[in-house]
Amino acid sequence: MIKVSTQWICKALSAQMVGDAQGGVPSEVMEIDKVSTDTRFIEPGALFIALRGPNFDGHRFVEQAVEKGAAAIVVDHQLDVDVPQILVKDTTLALGALGAAVKAQLQPKTIGITGSVGKTTVKEMTAAIMSRLGNVLATKGNFNNAIGVPLTLLRLEPQHQYAVIELGANHPGEIAHTTTLVKPDVCMINNVAEAHLEGFVDLYGVARAKGEIFTHSPDDSIAVVNLDCNYCDYWLRKLKGRPVKRFAMSGDKDVDVWVDNICLDEYGCATFDLYQQTGKEQIDNEKIEVQLSVPGMHNVANALASASVCMSLGATMADVSEGLRQMQPVAGRVNLIKVSPDLTVIDDTYNANVESAKAAIDLLVESAGLKVLVLGDMAELGLDARVYHEEVGIYAKKQGIDRLFTLGVLSQNASEMFNGDGKHFSSRAQLLQRLFEVVEQHLCQAIDECTQKITVLVKGSRSAKMELVVKALVDNYDAPQQNSREAS
Repeated sequence: MIKVSTQWICKALSAQMVGDAQGGVPSEVMEIDKVSTDTRFIEPGALFIALRGPNFDGHRFVEQAVEKGAAAIVVDHQLDVDVPQILVKDTTLALGALGAAVKAQLQPKTIGITGSVGKTTVKEMTAAIMSRLGNVLATKGNFNNAIGVPLTLLRLEPQHQYAVIELGANHPGEIAHTTTLVKPDVCMINNVAEAHLEGFVDLYGVARAKGEIFTHSPDDSIAVVNLDCNYCDYWLRKLKGRPVKRFAMSGDKDVDVWVDNICLDEYGCATFDLYQQTGKEQIDNEKIEVQLSVPGMHNVANALASASVCMSLGATMADVSEGLRQMQPVAGRVNLIKVSPDLTVIDDTYNANVESAKAAIDLLVESAGLKVLVLGDMAELGLDARVYHEEVGIYAKKQGIDRLFTLGVLSQNASEMFNGDGKHFSSRAQLLQRLFEVVEQHLCQAIDECTQKITVLVKGSRSAKMELVVKALVDNYDAPQQNSREAS
């Protein structure tokens, strides 16, 4: 964070500062360059913001924060501690206001990204491309909500020319709030799918909530719209009079950016031609070949979205191609691990919903030999969660997956739809025991090099902790060989 005075903070928060417990006069010249909301990670000299939530109250930890060296605190009522206190009505809103103030002070060109599926991958692709133009700050991990977005903005430094901010939500109004903090120069919705339905009721509710990024961004910001999404017309009606850039997988639509000639290599990584409309005539269109370092056909769509937002901020086609080629895979996001010459594990355990599960299954289908899907529960799918898990089980069977192992209350519905070759387990230990048996039996019974291959896709929401299945598979067999394209 940039170095600011407590006086500057009070002005940014429209807040009052009071003295310490001894009645000392509050300092207006104290300098702060660190902010913390968690006493476990607080550093000496930091400003501690005592957040409140349904199940926690940071005010209970203020004394601990002071003991660890907090120089000042932001609270909603005065406490008996010996540091200057900045009083606000709502500490969570104060955190947002402080993040917005830092962003306004530095004014980096900013891209805001949301969507149901793939927004983290798009964010990483976008950061990789924009890094060719200058210094980039990007959202880390899942810091994409009303608390995470301000904390991301507070990481901004003078050297950051660009910011790539991921905006997530599990209820209406959350993206509206974070968009007003970020004030993006370019904003984009990657897609709409069955994700976080508990807070939105249905897909239309998701589309409206995601659309908040368009309706609450500055009027002169560029809205990037996915014409392959069923709700694009709904968004475009709201964007009349605004700068708009359109993208789609096909050039048949009235689009600015599209792709063609897609080919997948042995790792499932795509090479394709990226087109940008530069004139009214077809001959005027600009084209470049793009080679992805991450697997899956769905990542072509993610790359297309990323290319569209980056070119809206001045990136060239060459920047896009080179940035995507050099992009590093995101942990737990469709990572191929070559555990042994015959065993490959696809680690897609970062999160899960219906569309991302289907995309991962499509990648698994392209693998040689035995194809095994290990599925954990997909969270936050609302009242129809059982039906959505059944849908994944039916889809896996239809696509030709050989075995389906499930773990979790909801995922059992997927195995029941798999017609004979699905098996549900009540514990991770039981699942792993049977999975190891299947792997060993298959490797022993294979009749040739092709049939000997086995690929295991592990998928589930974060709460299912399916990454532990990946770790057990890797630990149980030979040390993994890096197998993404950059290691080949």
